[in-house]
Amino acid sequence: MLKSIAGAVIGEVIGRKQGHGLLGAGIGLVATRLATRSIPGLLLVGGAIVAKTIYDKSKERKDA
Repeated sequence: MLKSIAGAVIGEVIGRKQGHGLLGAGIGLVATRLATRSIPGLLLVGGAIVAKTIYDKSKERKDA
């Protein structure tokens, strides 16, 4: 159940940033499998999402 929730969250975040729901769902599925199978995978996926969020917020501030 936790894997399904994580996949939905990751897919939604990626889909929202990319603008493609189906692509986001597919990438979310792959990222969830990677994150649930190993600790380094979890750190990689989580770190990438955090880094992208920080980058987007800093870009918003520069544009405003």
